[in-house]
Amino acid sequence: MSLLKHLTILPLTLSVLATAPSFAKDLDYPKERLNYTIAFGPGGGNDLMSRTVVDILRKYDYYPKNIRVDNLAGGSGAVGFNYVAQQKGNPYHLTSTSGNFLGTPLISNTGWTFEDFTPIGLLAQDAMLLVVRADSDFKTAKDFVEYAKKNRVVMGGTGAAGPERVVASLFAEKAGFTFDYVPSQDGGGMVTSLTSHSVDAIVANPSEVSGQIKAGNFRPLAYSEEQRSTVYSDVPTFKEQGYDFAFALPRGIVMPKGVDSDIQQWWVETLKKVVATKEWKTYLTTNSLSGNTVWGDDFEKNLAHTNSNFKRVLTQIGAIK
Repeated sequence: MSLLKHLTILPLTLSVLATAPSFAKDLDYPKERLNYTIAFGPGGGNDLMSRTVVDILRKYDYYPKNIRVDNLAGGSGAVGFNYVAQQKGNPYHLTSTSGNFLGTPLISNTGWTFEDFTPIGLLAQDAMLLVVRADSDFKTAKDFVEYAKKNRVVMGGTGAAGPERVVASLFAEKAGFTFDYVPSQDGGGMVTSLTSHSVDAIVANPSEVSGQIKAGNFRPLAYSEEQRSTVYSDVPTFKEQGYDFAFALPRGIVMPKGVDSDIQQWWVETLKKVVATKEWKTYLTTNSLSGNTVWGDDFEKNLAHTNSNFKRVLTQIGAIK
């Protein structure tokens, strides 16, 4: 059954007509089951986002056919993303992006990159906070920079070559200071490194430090997205404070390369409805994710820019040749 036929069994009210993509009458889509591949195991951040999207699609009947969801984990996302990339031109395959969507091809020979997919939308921004102890003398990012230009500073984060290291390096590059970096195995270790005075500041995913911020133990100085976080709206961006860079991991949706542009637009319009629901807003708040969105070809430009920064910093620190 086409989307048009599905909608015509409902009363033809203005509200129903408003929910359908404007070109639905000319597009015989969808006709088949949707295959949603999650490139990671159950329980992680990518899995949670993917299942939230699918639950909303089902609850509001935004996708009028069946939806099959499969976890296809392995190789830090390489196996699942490769499977979707191999479905070239097939409009019935979707997957969710993450930091590994960019990072894994940079450090491994995956046979695919972000360019082998059709971009639909960036639904959430997984950016980083620059955080210090609440009893620190640093009240702003500028305070930290002025100190760092005259003194040895140590910054911490999770992992030696992850997004935390990238943000710390871009910050230092734009502000003109040097630093030592101390990687932690996990978020708990990173928090401990700051509370124990082992480091002067940390670059952290908001979800890892939200409890400490709410408790008044940590002070966020800057946010690494292009725009302010929709959750931490009182924290200025690095750009606002004069440090011209932005970096956020792409929590978005892509399809295989070669999908028809009308179907790409159908999904853009459909996912715009998804992110307008109360369920999606709850997901963002619960997981400390910013809800700033980017669509279609602009999402592709966003991926290219983020990938370029990621690659350059990983090369500088010797993570890739």
